[in-house]
Amino acid sequence: MDRNTKLAGAFLFVFALPFAVGGLSALFSAISHMMAGAAKPNEWVLLIIGSIFTAIGLGLMYAVIYGSKVLKRQQRAQAEHPAEPWLWREEWAQGRIASKTRSTMIGAWIFAVIWNAVSIPVLLMLPKATAQGPIGYLVLIFPLSGVLLLVRAVRQTLAYREFGKTYFEMASVPGVIGGELRGQIQARFSHSAEHGVHIQLTCVNRVTTGSGDSRSTRENILWRAESDLTSTQLYPGPSGTTIPVNFRIPGDLQPSEKSGPGDGIVWLLEALADVPGIDYHDIFEVPVFRTQQTSLQPEPETPIPIGAPLAVRPAALTVQLTQTDKGVEFYFPMARNKGFGAAATAFLLIFSTATYFLLGSRAPFIFPAAFGFFTLILLYISMQMWFGTTRVGIGNGTMLVQDGWFGGGEVRQFAFAELASIASKITSQQGDATGTPYYDIELSLQSGRKVTLGRTIRNKKEVDWLIEEMKRLTGLQPKSMTAGAP
Repeated sequence: MDRNTKLAGAFLFVFALPFAVGGLSALFSAISHMMAGAAKPNEWVLLIIGSIFTAIGLGLMYAVIYGSKVLKRQQRAQAEHPAEPWLWREEWAQGRIASKTRSTMIGAWIFAVIWNAVSIPVLLMLPKATAQGPIGYLVLIFPLSGVLLLVRAVRQTLAYREFGKTYFEMASVPGVIGGELRGQIQARFSHSAEHGVHIQLTCVNRVTTGSGDSRSTRENILWRAESDLTSTQLYPGPSGTTIPVNFRIPGDLQPSEKSGPGDGIVWLLEALADVPGIDYHDIFEVPVFRTQQTSLQPEPETPIPIGAPLAVRPAALTVQLTQTDKGVEFYFPMARNKGFGAAATAFLLIFSTATYFLLGSRAPFIFPAAFGFFTLILLYISMQMWFGTTRVGIGNGTMLVQDGWFGGGEVRQFAFAELASIASKITSQQGDATGTPYYDIELSLQSGRKVTLGRTIRNKKEVDWLIEEMKRLTGLQPKSMTAGAP
């Protein structure tokens, strides 16, 4: 353990000490007054706050002691296997990875308890605040938010009790860049997953910026593969239900890597199922690395699945297909993603309102200028989401592309001989690593130029199928889906 790590642990331990001492003092004071029969309403508040501060202080101390032991084991494994980072973490080395459900549940309870501990004194201020007018009721936002956080923590607890200690058993360690990630999720379903299970593998770039109170973490989805398993593909296992996992990983992606505190490349395996009561949702952080099995040959843009057919047309399409006398037309209409458009419009209203008030205030010019700049960006995004259209026509040896607003725009023509490849890429997302990515379909020309054929498509299956159809119609070598399940 290096000197900086020891200093950080010592600082955290010293930081936790006042919480533990102050919490224990408040706790003993409240208990002694209650036992003496002199308890007042404020004593109950003191008892609750003392309990919370004691838990925070002792919890941080335990985290420092336990964390130092884990770090020592990890550093010992790192010294023994310097070229095999998948053996540095105990659960990775064992090939048995626990779900994040338990840690998420504990985190939800800690956050809910701390929030409510801070919010409880606000209730004591309510009579005085409301005496000044209806605006005083705004202080209720804090305790009401605390109630919602408690509900979330309870739901996490129910999910943990419902599905048990789920884990992912890897067929081989690690998952291989340019190879496979295979294994089985062992879960316990009290009710049959009649609608099947949706599984997805996501490569995430986690970036932390700022420090202290301004510290924030952004999780950018770099790549995702998805697969749907029917109920007949699930089978009994040691915990109750076994969910088979089998993904092919492209060779041009980045391996698991920790580049700094909170930064790095993370691979997440998710499983979701719609079942009676609490829906099933598990997340596993899996090791994916380059090994001797990683092919040195260039990978195809979209890898061939394992035991999966070519892309199948989804039951519902957001893109309109029309057969014309000149060939097939793919039309990407306006307002295909109303949820995304509504969110962008809401942010546009917030930023434009802030810009308006800043212009009328005496704030330095840099503030309205900055807000105005982001307002213009949000205006363009909102216009594109609500009114942007793309039309792609394929036939008679040419591809016609019209990109603009309200169904208009310049028409560009490309001969089939100019086309090199058609692929998808993630250009935006809603939420964090487990959120929703949106895809653009991109045409690469022999000259190296890129042309967008479709924007912000949410359904990965629809994206895969559209690419297959465009490749088939243009005579490009067809490629199959990026993920499969046995």
